[in-house]
Order: sequence, then C-alpha cells, then structure tokens
Amino acid sequence: MKIAFISDIHEDIISLEKAFKIISKENCNYVICLGDIVGFTLPFYRYINSRNADQCIKLVKEHCDLSVIGNHDLYAIKRIPEFNAGFDYGNNWYDLDYDQKFKKGKNKIWLYENNELTSFLSDNSIEFLQRLKEVDFFNCENEIIMISHFCFPDFSGSTIFFPSETFHLSKHFEFMNNYKSQLSLSGHGHVEGIIKVDQNKFTTLKFGNHKYSEDLTWIVIPCIAKTTRENGFVILDTFNKEIKIISLNNYYD
Repeated sequence: MKIAFISDIHEDIISLEKAFKIISKENCNYVICLGDIVGFTLPFYRYINSRNADQCIKLVKEHCDLSVIGNHDLYAIKRIPEFNAGFDYGNNWYDLDYDQKFKKGKNKIWLYENNELTSFLSDNSIEFLQRLKEVDFFNCENEIIMISHFCFPDFSGSTIFFPSETFHLSKHFEFMNNYKSQLSLSGHGHVEGIIKVDQNKFTTLKFGNHKYSEDLTWIVIPCIAKTTRENGFVILDTFNKEIKIISLNNYYD
C-alpha cells in the first residue's frame, strides 16, 4: 500500500497542484493531508500574488481521503484548539485585542495578528475546516496510523514549543499506545526531509528513500508551501516499510 502524506500547504496552489501531479504518477492508493491548508505569514512565504486558500481547500477535498486541521486553519476560522496543552484560552479569546493576547500568551502560543494575512474562504471552505478533527486514525492493512498536525498534547501545533529529545514525546507515544497505533505522522515543522523519532532516538533524514521500523515512531514531514526551505511531501510504502521523501524542487520522473 502506498500512502502519500502532504502538509503545510499555506495557500500555495501552484506547489499543491505540482504535488498532486507527482502523487498521481507515483500511483498512490491514498492521500492524507496533515493540516495548515490555509494561512499565509508575510515573512516566510514567497507567492503572495498566487496564493489561493479556497482553491487549495477545493483540491484537498477532491484528492485527499483524510485530513486533519492545523493551527493556521484554526486561526482562519477562529476556532479554539480542543487539545490545548494546558493553556487556558477562555471563551473570549478571539474577542481580545492583540495586546491582551500577547500578555496572556507570550512565549506560550503562536499569535498571528501581527503578520498573518486574512484567508479568503467561501462558506463551503469554512464548513470543511470546521468538520476537521485535530487527530484522526487511518486503518491500513491491519496497521493503525495516527495523523495530526503536531504532537500530543498540542495536536494542532498552536503552542510555540517544539520537541528536541525523545522524552518530549513520551505522552505522545502513550497516546498512540492507547489507540494501538505504532506509527504517527505530523507536519508543522517545515523540515527539509523528515524528523523520525522513536523511543530511543531523535533522527533527521534528508530527501530520498529510507526504511522505517515497526517500533513506536513519530514522523514529521516537509511542507508543500514554497519557503526559503526545500519543500516536498512523503510517500509511505507500508508493504516494504519504506518512506520516500520527495522534493518538489528536484523531482524527476
């Protein structure tokens, strides 16, 4: 079984269209989206004139078998995370002005108002984002794959913290175990390649083909969006236990 995983599209319709063309050539059985379909932050992205939130959501709806929501998606529809990593947003979070949010959330959660452009969304697109879960499970050949934009207890990636040691993922692995999942995939990190973490080792792997084991594992995939970093996506071959990390800049048939 070949499963393509895409993440962090951030309204980059050109890169998304290219990714779906490659996925079609690679004969993938399923496609899964790991969130942040929308959201455009001025300092990071290089396609302001071509960004198209609505069209990106339309293509994800057409091509993806399963999707979860990311932190920028939540912000676009003004939805508070269910898995909040212990941060008390309160019921009026989106009614607060920026200074109030900054004082309450400084160095704890991402704030978007100072550099995030408005995502122009139709009612259908908003409804689609509202239906998405923060964490979900994909059953594949008797294997349960857990999918989320980030890791427990912050599945949406709304907090500033990013793990760097294996013990940072102990609660995430515990959550996986509770749902009998050995493999978990997320986005959010915009890595050039993947981050692969098991209970013993924290590893960064470059674009190319790599093996993965049956150990309890969390994998962070690259972004679709064009930034200063190399962008791409991954294809999981569950039969051969291989993960193919594809660069959108350097793909050859």
